[in-house]
Formats: sequence, C-alpha cells, structure tokens
Amino acid sequence: MKLNCTQSKKIEMKRTLQIIMLCLLVSVTAMAQNTSKVEIIELNLQSFKQKVWNFDKDKTFKRIGNVPIILDFHATWCRPCKMLAPHLQAIQDKYKGKLIVYKIDVDKDPILAQRFNVQAMPTIVFIGNKTSYKTELGYQEYDALEKIVLKIFFQK
Repeated sequence: MKLNCTQSKKIEMKRTLQIIMLCLLVSVTAMAQNTSKVEIIELNLQSFKQKVWNFDKDKTFKRIGNVPIILDFHATWCRPCKMLAPHLQAIQDKYKGKLIVYKIDVDKDPILAQRFNVQAMPTIVFIGNKTSYKTELGYQEYDALEKIVLKIFFQK
C-alpha cells in the first residue's frame, strides 16, 4: 500500500501527538508521587504510650524514638484548630521523614491533655529531644509555624 504525502504527514503527526501525551502522563504521575500527602495520625491513650511516651513506665518525660514530634492538641468544635490543620499537614508533607505530626482530640483523650497541661486549643507541643518539649498556644500562620519548627528541630 502506497501512502501519499498528506497521509504520511497525518501518521507522523499522530505519532508525535502520542509521544507528547505519553510524556505528559509520565510527568503528571511523577509530580503526583512527589506531592503525596503523609497522613497525620490521631493518637489515643494507648497509641500515645507506644509512639510518644509511656508515662506508666517513665514517670518523668522520656520520649520514645528520635524523630522530632509535633503534637496537635485539638477539638473537633474548635475553629482555630480547624484553621491550623492544613498548616500542620503542609509541615508534615514538607518535612516527611524528618518529623512526625500527631493529632490528639482533647475531648476523646483528656488524660493526655492533662499530662501536657493543655487548657486551651489549639495547643501545639514540639518534642525535639528525649527529656523536654516546648509548647505553643493558639493558631499559628504557616510561616510562623515553620519558623518554630526550624528553630526547635533543625537549627544547630
């Protein structure tokens, strides 16, 4: 079968379009993998004792593990807590593998809130070393939150 010039150009154009579409698909897939969200885990009393601090065993604060931890003490009815949540998610995503963000619902686990003297929400607890932590009270804009994270966890 002989192809004329017009048919040949159409086939060439079709192949070029297929290659462009394939490249676009690969690029979008790669970008989606790089921007995947890391789920923020909500801790209860039992999981807190396994992942952060077993205060039945160690009466004074002694955290488990070495990766920096952010504890978000929140309540489902708290508007500033809801406003803070996307900022914490962005921090978790940006620093994945370098820190962990956990959420604790103060209404479900008041014992944990009492352990950290949480009296208002949101309260954010930054745990960088084995025996101490820093507490911040109230809503934080993303930039302010990231400055705190950098200062506490990553400045030498």
